[in-house]
Amino acid sequence: MMRKLLYLTMFVTFATTSLAQSSSKTDSLLNSIDTNSAFCKVWLERIVSDLKSKERYKLYPTNNIYTFLQLDTQTGMIEQVQWSLDSDNEGTITINHENLSSTYSSEPGTFELYPTQNMYQFILLDKTNGRKWHVQWGIGEKKRWIRRIY
Repeated sequence: MMRKLLYLTMFVTFATTSLAQSSSKTDSLLNSIDTNSAFCKVWLERIVSDLKSKERYKLYPTNNIYTFLQLDTQTGMIEQVQWSLDSDNEGTITINHENLSSTYSSEPGTFELYPTQNMYQFILLDKTNGRKWHVQWGIGEKKRWIRRIY
């Protein structure tokens, strides 16, 4: 037991002396750790940002096999997407070009579309505050619209 206590005392004395003699090494090590921590934080923030941007747009099928609705889940903007084997019949048409987010710092995933029993109509929900819109897609310009549900 005495031998262990002697070794422990010698170690503490050595460590204290070494730290006193190498305070500049310690400062250098702490600076290195601080720099690496800041670097890791920047990379983690970038990874989170990249993951969020991958969740920004979502395609919703309709009962028409050639039509999808593309939702920007951050702003609530909606486009009607038509695909076809004939490239002349493909394209996108904007249903809603207005940013519906209540703040300009909203995040991806804020908005979600829900189908109704009518194949042309969906409900758009702002999941942060419960605001709702009635959305209708269609081939003709007068058949595409969006209006707020109060």
